[in-house]
Amino acid sequence: MSSDSVLRPRVLVLASRYDLTCDYVVSALHSLHTACLRLNTEDLPHFELALDPVAPLLRGVSPEVTFEICNEHLAGVYFRQPTFLRDASLLGRPAEGQFCRAQWAAFVRSTMIFDRCVWINHPARTYSAEHKALQLKVAAQVGFDVPRTSIANSGTPVERVAGTSDCVAVKGLDTVLVREGNTESFGYTNLLSPEEIHSSELRSAPLILQEGLKSKLDLRVTVVGDVTWCASVTVHGEPIVGDWRLAKADAEFARTDLPTTIAARCVSLVRRLGLQFGAIDLALSQGRYYFLEVNPTGEWAWLQAALNLPIGERLAKVLASGPTEGCCLGP
Repeated sequence: MSSDSVLRPRVLVLASRYDLTCDYVVSALHSLHTACLRLNTEDLPHFELALDPVAPLLRGVSPEVTFEICNEHLAGVYFRQPTFLRDASLLGRPAEGQFCRAQWAAFVRSTMIFDRCVWINHPARTYSAEHKALQLKVAAQVGFDVPRTSIANSGTPVERVAGTSDCVAVKGLDTVLVREGNTESFGYTNLLSPEEIHSSELRSAPLILQEGLKSKLDLRVTVVGDVTWCASVTVHGEPIVGDWRLAKADAEFARTDLPTTIAARCVSLVRRLGLQFGAIDLALSQGRYYFLEVNPTGEWAWLQAALNLPIGERLAKVLASGPTEGCCLGP
């Protein structure tokens, strides 16, 4: 096989076959005439793959394509593989399936050896940034207002957290995703009264108890590098009480301008966490912009579709351009 027929991509996209969000980025990369390779987890067994961790070099052969990835050619990696961080349960799968899934997940993470390119986002940075306690600490350090918060397995801190509010936001310390058989349950933020929390049994697991912001406007801020887009979230033009994701079917999104200082804090937060991309949830309450959380692998395609935001194009440009001064490559 001639060297001319070997693909040496400038951008590597690590995703799932069913991740439609990546389609926007791949399409934008094609528009930039940037050579890219999308490797879906489900398709990896169809390749003959060999990874040399010292060179470093990744070679792959399939009936459709032969490729080589090395530091000299690679400008960026779009890492859309966050589920290994919390998908620890393989119960119900055959032993062989458990083994193969775990090994392929480790193989994908092993691409961290390519350390001269820009990552969106680096797996190690993603893992660190997903910790809610760290997010809140860094958010406060860059100047955000942060709701009074306690991570606890009892109701003892409730009065301090609630303050003058008559409710407390209760949420999981990590993403609450529970599978039992073929049933999958996802946990959202709930607003509870101090009395309800005191009457609950919390000792079995820690939870986040946070000052309840009932009168607020939800804002979703998407950050790519030093560029931000902000969308307000309402239902029938009215702010949403509680977790807006519970009303997502009826939610309306509108592009909203952020004050320059708040936009700068969003960029600073993402950069301080070692990320290139972040999906940030803010709450505007009584004139103050409260930081709620940031998702380093958050979804954004629905915002691009609804508001015609050029998020995919911006991601493609950052990936194709490669590392720049001040760019976070990883640990």
